[in-house]
Amino acid sequence: MASYMIKRTLIVLISILSLQAMDPELPKAYRYLDIQEVFHKWRHEEPGQFIFSGGDFNGDSRYDGAQLVVKHATNQIVLLVFLQDFEGQSFHWIELTSFPMESIESVGIQVINPMEITFFKNPKSNLKSRLYLMTDAINLFMDEGPASVFFWDAGEKTFKRAWLEK
Repeated sequence: MASYMIKRTLIVLISILSLQAMDPELPKAYRYLDIQEVFHKWRHEEPGQFIFSGGDFNGDSRYDGAQLVVKHATNQIVLLVFLQDFEGQSFHWIELTSFPMESIESVGIQVINPMEITFFKNPKSNLKSRLYLMTDAINLFMDEGPASVFFWDAGEKTFKRAWLEK
């Protein structure tokens, strides 16, 4: 069992490092999560699962990334996104939301492809609406709790949030 766990941890560590190597250098105000901080059973014993994701969030056919990181100044978990410029040489970093550090025990992200979603117009009401996502989007969820989607609004050139569950 111990041998299995060591092998599993090494595979996970290599996977996390590979994902980080594909992404641009993280701004100095942030740090990557440590393996110990994200090793929870609901992640199927793979610490990197639901921490990093990538897709084309703004519809420019370039790889963009999303990741959960720690902000040094606040010691909070942050959903941080990077968008590539047109030359693919520089990146625009956007902080979408933040959580207390202990939230990492239940928070995860996944990229979802363009699709129609049903969402709450206001997380405090029961009124639902429909929206067709035109680009990849980021599903921010809790192991047992609310979920929301961050999607790119091409008209306003910014991310917006839609609540899928309360």
